[in-house]
Amino acid sequence: MVLNPADPRPLYQQLAALLRGQIDTGGLPPGAQLPTEGELADAHGTSRNTVRLALNLLRVEGLVESRRGLGTFVRSAPPRRYYASLTGSRSNRLSADRRRDTFTQQVESRGQKARQVSTVEVIPADDEIAARLHLEPGQSVCARRRVMYADDQPIQLGYSFYPLELVKSSKIMNPADIMEGSDQVLEDLGHVPTRYEDEITWRMPTAEEATKLHIPPGTPVGRVLRVTFDQTDTPIEAYQVVLPGDKHVLFYEVSAE
Repeated sequence: MVLNPADPRPLYQQLAALLRGQIDTGGLPPGAQLPTEGELADAHGTSRNTVRLALNLLRVEGLVESRRGLGTFVRSAPPRRYYASLTGSRSNRLSADRRRDTFTQQVESRGQKARQVSTVEVIPADDEIAARLHLEPGQSVCARRRVMYADDQPIQLGYSFYPLELVKSSKIMNPADIMEGSDQVLEDLGHVPTRYEDEITWRMPTAEEATKLHIPPGTPVGRVLRVTFDQTDTPIEAYQVVLPGDKHVLFYEVSAE
C-alpha cells in the first residue's frame, strides 16, 4: 500500500499506523519478524528514513523490538502492567503470609522469577525528599536503592527514603531482600501505612537509568513518586519507581463508592 501524500499526518506516522493496525489485528502476531527496511520502503513507496522513523515510533510504544543482526520483531509479550493501586495493599501483603513482597507477587503472577539487587546508605536529604518527609534539607535519611529484575531482565528501579531515626534499628538498613516488604517492617515498628500520595511524571532517562534498565535511545521513562503516611498522618517513606516507557503501562483501579 502506497502512503497517501494528501494525509495531513507525516508519512512515517502513516506507516506506523498501518503496522500498528496489523499488530493489533494479529496480521503481525507476537514474535513475528517485520519485513526489512528496504522491503517496507518498496512496499509503501517511501524512503528508508521514513521506515526507520516509523519503526522507532513503534519501539517507543513498546510494540516492536530490534535484535542486533536479526531485524525487527513484534514483541512477544505485551507491555507490563504496573498495578499502582495495588502496590502497598495491606490485604495483599498479609495474605502473602510475610514471605513475598508486592513486587515479587506481581512478577510471579506472570510466571516469572523475581530478583532485586539492593544497596543501602545514609545520606543527607535533598530538597525534594526533605519536603516529602517533612524534614529539614540535609537531615539524614536511609536511602534504599534497588534494581528489580524479572527473569534476569531489569524492569524497574526503586528508590526508597526513610527518616533515619525511624528505621535505624530495623532490617530496612540491611541491603538483603525484605521478603515481607518494607510496609510490613514499618507496621512492625508501630507505623501502620494508612494512605499514599502518588505523583506521576514522564521524562527521558538519565544515563545511569538507561544503562541499568537497558533502555534503547529515544525511550522515555515514567516516574511514580509515592509518599506513605502512617496512622498519625506522618510521612514515613518516599518511594520513587522508574519504569521504562516501552515496557510498562500504569494501571489504577479506583472505587466509585
